[in-house]
Amino acid sequence: MKLPKIRELGEAIKAVVSGPYTTKFPFQPHVPPDGYRGKPQFYEDDCVGCLACLEVCPARAIEYIDDKENQLRTLTHHQDVCIYCQQCERACITGKGIMLTKEFDLATYNRNTSITQSRKKLVLCDQCGEVIAPLDHLLWLTRKVGHLLYANPTLFLIRNAELQLQKDKLAIASPHKRAGHLQVICPNCRREMILKEQF
Repeated sequence: MKLPKIRELGEAIKAVVSGPYTTKFPFQPHVPPDGYRGKPQFYEDDCVGCLACLEVCPARAIEYIDDKENQLRTLTHHQDVCIYCQQCERACITGKGIMLTKEFDLATYNRNTSITQSRKKLVLCDQCGEVIAPLDHLLWLTRKVGHLLYANPTLFLIRNAELQLQKDKLAIASPHKRAGHLQVICPNCRREMILKEQF
């Protein structure tokens, strides 16, 4: 028991000579050390709206709403529910879509202000109108897989549209005709089209 007391006494003497260990916050801004887990923040340029962060969040602090009418996906992070575990940052497929900042002074009287959001344009199926994925997610995939995108008609057409090589959408009477391959359609509609072609 004597040794810890001697160590504590030594630290107290050092503090008298060199000053206190504590910072002077709130009178002076406090700069947290590297690796500090502060407020998570979406970064619009790097977030692709893939929902990987939502899937791994143990506190369910992230929610999303798909607005098909306006073709918009809104991801919302609730800071008042977050436990700052950094799982969202680790699971982010781009590595920079959502990151924990050093911002720690998050006290507020209004819980509605303690949110961060990311909005992404949605790509809908040309046949059934269901959500395929956010446009930024599909574009990220085209860059990730490189020339292998030509094996996937949807990625191929999205890449063509980005390069402004895609012409106007085809007016197809039936989605089960061969020309249906030249549409951006969901996996279910593409499967149904292929099965109808075979039989």
